[in-house]
Amino acid sequence: MKTQLLLVLTIILFQSCKVQQVQTVLPKIENQITGELDYAKGGFELVQWDSKGDEITLGRIDKKGAIHFNLPEYDIRALGKNHMNSSLEGQFNMLKCKGKGAFDLFGQPLAKTPYDDVYSQLYAPMYVKKYGVFIAYIPLVSDKKMLIKGNFDKIIGNKYYWFYIDRVLDYKDKCIRPSFNGTDFEIDMTADMSFKKGWNFIKRNLVAIQNYGENNEHTIPKKIQYTLSSPKSKDVIWHLVRRMDEEKIQAAKKKYELSTPPTKK
Repeated sequence: MKTQLLLVLTIILFQSCKVQQVQTVLPKIENQITGELDYAKGGFELVQWDSKGDEITLGRIDKKGAIHFNLPEYDIRALGKNHMNSSLEGQFNMLKCKGKGAFDLFGQPLAKTPYDDVYSQLYAPMYVKKYGVFIAYIPLVSDKKMLIKGNFDKIIGNKYYWFYIDRVLDYKDKCIRPSFNGTDFEIDMTADMSFKKGWNFIKRNLVAIQNYGENNEHTIPKKIQYTLSSPKSKDVIWHLVRRMDEEKIQAAKKKYELSTPPTKK
């Protein structure tokens, strides 16, 4: 009996350790670029910045390509409403919808909404900083084909965003938008997210597309869904994209080394 009990406890402990290992797996850069963009050389910071130009460090990439997040809290309300690109609904394209009433020249609703006093900001993509300059970026997608310029709305798949909000909030919304290209097509958009205060990871799922044109050569979205996700999701592709060529990076490196005092041993 004791032997059987010990065996059961061992299995439970093993499964618990296995779960903990899964939970601590970090997302990783899946491609490796030679030269100064080789993550094995270290020194990569992940950054964003608000519209006032203040830099926000979101984490770092270690020498094995693993991404470590260190998402800081900040006072988004202190930046004022003018720093935001749009209202909460506007950031998820939930304006200019059928049945939602009139809006002004800037696309903002004339009538009050439940989210008028909400301070929030949608961030994308993630920029990579080294030697004091932005040398690369990471577009967050679920399909490598979406990395090809011009393919973002032709491929069914997901884009991902970091999102910061000043409060806990349940946000559910629906929107039927007329197509922006003058056709009779409509775009069905939904949002269903329970935000925590601070940083949230958003998934924009392009569920379906629709074609138009004489030979159906043009494509626009048909159905889009916004939901919450996790940066540890296996669906997210962490792909480093060069922003500066090697020559410019080397110039930034020399300038950085000249301006940085040597470290005392």
